[in-house]
Amino acid sequence: MQVFKTYFKILKKMIPSILIYVIIFLGMTFLITMNIISGDSNQFKPKKVSAFVINKDEENEFIDGFIQYLDHYVVFKNIEEDDEAIKDALFYNDISYVLTIPKGFTKGFIAGEEISLTKQTAPNSLGAWSLDAAVNNYLNTAKLYLDYDPDITMEELNHKIASSLEKETKVTFDINKLDDEVSSSEFHMNYFNYLGYTILASFIIGVSSVMLAYQGLEIRRRHHASPISSRNFNAQLILGNLLFVLGFLVLFIIIGYLLNPFRRIDSNSLLYWANATAFSISTLSLSYLIALTVRSKNAVQAISTMVSLSLAFMTGIFVPQEFLGSAVLKVASFTPSYWYVKANSSIHSSLGYNARNVNEVFGYMAIQVGFAAVFIAIALVVSKRKSQQAN
Repeated sequence: MQVFKTYFKILKKMIPSILIYVIIFLGMTFLITMNIISGDSNQFKPKKVSAFVINKDEENEFIDGFIQYLDHYVVFKNIEEDDEAIKDALFYNDISYVLTIPKGFTKGFIAGEEISLTKQTAPNSLGAWSLDAAVNNYLNTAKLYLDYDPDITMEELNHKIASSLEKETKVTFDINKLDDEVSSSEFHMNYFNYLGYTILASFIIGVSSVMLAYQGLEIRRRHHASPISSRNFNAQLILGNLLFVLGFLVLFIIIGYLLNPFRRIDSNSLLYWANATAFSISTLSLSYLIALTVRSKNAVQAISTMVSLSLAFMTGIFVPQEFLGSAVLKVASFTPSYWYVKANSSIHSSLGYNARNVNEVFGYMAIQVGFAAVFIAIALVVSKRKSQQAN
């Protein structure tokens, strides 16, 4: 097992470089944890949502009554009515919800036409769910009165809606379990998204540097002259790579569990772990391909920094995909990182196992494994050419 032992001797020298990315990642994880705890996300209680309402319809009693009703659920914010300004406000959490009332909404709604309000929400905003329910509750109540009495006046309609919605039904249910599950999944989604950056940087530096050491022309010629068969040689390298990847994943799964303030292992946790494994396989394959195509360790360092940062920003690891342009997302879709983040978002958006959610997540994982197959196929072609040069 000489090759196997040498693999980890070389890898040991790369630990300081890997630790830099690990420290950055742990710093980001600490910020995630503090943000969730300070936000009291483990306490389920009515909370007003910061919202911006754009009224493109004419001023009338129905709209006034609707806005007055929303005042119980939102803190109205005033920002510039511009797409970029709205996106910035959502991204920086200045607002959590943007509600647009389209032109002609009142007339269309009263006439029974299919006309809808449009909304934009900040990613992972739990308050958006409660505001959605409040808006739907108001409009459904108004529709009931309009269906029952089409000739009702706006003043009467507003009065009846207000009277109906003032009535409350006392419901008792266990909210702590549900809210902890949501908060735990939110932590996991952010944790594993950022872990994608660390996996990219660490694997490229670690695996590529080690594999590069075995790719020198003199080393390959010595290998061909040694009594170790090519199959044995490659098997030891594969075992070393798999052990490194497995150890790395297990370590950070344990760290994620310990740092999660809502510590739990559920169906969503298993999906996050499986997705991280699929991404690690594709990144391992990419790292091997890079090792075959570069000629120096300095090049590996440069590629590690460039690839990990560029993919982190353009695929949704650092910046949510909702805020990226369509052109950027199209380019990003040709990388496994994009599908890794998509899978994490899909896991978070639907708590627990259901057929649609699981099929979607496993579909995204399959795409990542497909990328791994492509990288390996290209690497085999490159490796074959290098073997011919060594003979």
